[in-house]
Amino acid sequence: MEKEKTNGTSDQKTHEGAKFYPDVERNRKERGKTIIMAIILIFMMGGMGITLFIGGRIYSENGTITFIMAALMIVVLVFAASMIPSAFKQNPVKNEPIIEITPREAKINGETYKISDILEVRLTMSFAPVGNKEENEKFMQSLVDKEPEKGVTANVDVAVRDKGDKSKTLYTTVKNSYEALLAFYNAGVKRYGIVYSMKKIMKKSTFDLGNSETKDGIKLSQVSKKDRKKQLY
Repeated sequence: MEKEKTNGTSDQKTHEGAKFYPDVERNRKERGKTIIMAIILIFMMGGMGITLFIGGRIYSENGTITFIMAALMIVVLVFAASMIPSAFKQNPVKNEPIIEITPREAKINGETYKISDILEVRLTMSFAPVGNKEENEKFMQSLVDKEPEKGVTANVDVAVRDKGDKSKTLYTTVKNSYEALLAFYNAGVKRYGIVYSMKKIMKKSTFDLGNSETKDGIKLSQVSKKDRKKQLY
């Protein structure tokens, strides 16, 4: 999980609604990691392929094993090559809003949806280990009933109604992720979830967003729906 300081211009509420942006610095690093991994995988598979076909030591009488090995290597090479465009799509580096929320609509990954068509919003915050297994468990448990930290880059995934009775999930990673969840809540989204993750440890938060306080120190549960929506401007 990465905490991002704002400069006073990003992720602020404007007359156009609440806007939430990508963590450009983080995304550049993630792109770089994926590209390096893909290149290493391609070279490894390419080297194995050359060794296999030149050496000609691994084959049966009809060449079945050689064919299977070659097919597997092609699949891995295609997967490695596909990692790069996927990483570019999932980790945008343009400082353009990924999520825009108004009282009636939300624009997510370039697609616009009515607030009434949003089924659920889930915030997932990931943490690095703090110690051994017992210490990690204790740390994660300590977060369960607390309000999530603000100004943090994390995943905000939104389930929306699709065609007919179907639904789909829109996956995003944004700065000020908890603030984005609050913005959905203020817009009228009732179903939400907060999850904390650390390796194999997963904890679901019990914190009620209604207990989150406004700048005036008033709990959101004590603010009318109309006034909550006004906070989006």
